[in-house]
Amino acid sequence: MFFVASKILDFITNPLSWMLVVLVWAVATKKSVLKRRLMISLLAMMLFFSNPWITEKVVGAWEIAPVGRQTITEPYDVGIVLGGSMRYYDNQTKRVVYSSSVDRLIQGIDLYKSGKIRKILLSGGSGYVNFPEWKESIFLEEVLLQCNIPKKDIILETNSRNTYENAVESAALVKNGKYGNRFLLITSATHMRRSMACFRKAGIEPVPYSVDARSGDDMYTFDKLIKPDSDNISNWDVVLHEWVGMVMYKIAGYI
Repeated sequence: MFFVASKILDFITNPLSWMLVVLVWAVATKKSVLKRRLMISLLAMMLFFSNPWITEKVVGAWEIAPVGRQTITEPYDVGIVLGGSMRYYDNQTKRVVYSSSVDRLIQGIDLYKSGKIRKILLSGGSGYVNFPEWKESIFLEEVLLQCNIPKKDIILETNSRNTYENAVESAALVKNGKYGNRFLLITSATHMRRSMACFRKAGIEPVPYSVDARSGDDMYTFDKLIKPDSDNISNWDVVLHEWVGMVMYKIAGYI
């Protein structure tokens, strides 16, 4: 039930959904004063959520900043790569279609190849209501094998459907000490706060390794300050999802 409810919240917390509601309301109303106010509100929302500078400041304040792999002086026993790299599986081409968060997988491979982690734990079952058979970690294992990562160094967690389950299922695999006791958590910078809270609740304390950062060095140029950019609406969607997720997870006792 919580899993389905989270998918509904994804729609509710999307700024584009809010804009659509305001637009439909403005078109439907017969009151000219209300129509004008709604259209002004819609314009204000569009300018606010698409503004690069505002988005940069908000996202940057929320993200756990990435660090370079050179800061890792002693290899971690397991790098835990959270699901989200796969957008869907294309049955026609028989290959994975990657999401914008594929940096999680890429950085996990890079850390293994550079000797910073000894094993990779792929955490992710199906995050789809309609396609429970799409087990992300199973599909991504093939990618690791094609990258010449030995099967003995790959750990699969195939049951989780969300961040809370990522933590619970992954912790169950590693906290017995079978693979060691030093863990690196690899996930998106915007997702790291909620992920770390879930893993602490599950009984392990991995070290965060943020990837896929949506904020960066400030560039106080004319276009950075005022030029609207639709990518920023997507960034707001991600951050709002995390904020609401933190609240809902706290209510549910997940963190």
